[in-house]
Amino acid sequence: MKTKKITSFLFTFTMALLLLFTTVPTQAAKEKTQTPEQAYEQFLSEKIGQNKYFQIVNIGHKNAPVLIIGKGQKEVVNGKTCFRDCKVYAFSDGQIKKMKAFRDYGGRLISLKEKNGKYYLCNGGSDYSSLYTIKKGKVITHEYFNCHSAKGADRTDWSVFKKEGKIIKNLGYLKASKYEKRRDSYKTIESVINFIQNTEVNRNNITK
Repeated sequence: MKTKKITSFLFTFTMALLLLFTTVPTQAAKEKTQTPEQAYEQFLSEKIGQNKYFQIVNIGHKNAPVLIIGKGQKEVVNGKTCFRDCKVYAFSDGQIKKMKAFRDYGGRLISLKEKNGKYYLCNGGSDYSSLYTIKKGKVITHEYFNCHSAKGADRTDWSVFKKEGKIIKNLGYLKASKYEKRRDSYKTIESVINFIQNTEVNRNNITK
């Protein structure tokens, strides 16, 4: 009788172990196969209010999709909802990471540019252009300043490349022609980025 009980216990225990080791990897596999779009959809649903506006753009490492959420005053231009500032979130190693925000560098709305196959957020003013992308989990910015009106002033540190806010390359003093050449070397993909409201319908469309 005792032998039967022990056998029954061992069988039950063995089956429980088998169930544990077959279900846990399956759950882990599901988490690993989550796409950025699926992660952003869940994040928007759980963490971001419905009165906010978002968009997904391919400015991440190797042009991976990145979530941007409009900040400040929204503006409607030709039926598009636009912003001058935005928060930025990237998906990496199964997690959403908050990046340095893309702030208002001038009077223009956020647009999307491309150079050498790489995409950038862009804004600026008549004599200033700032471009923003992500490489290997780090924010890279290209900042150009037109020095045509800077007579007698030092502007050599205004045209720079930065990584996480620190200067990694100084382009020196850019006269108007050099500034325009740098600025125009980026191709316009979208003159203004159209942000969409954080509704359930719009969130669901992310993964379609």
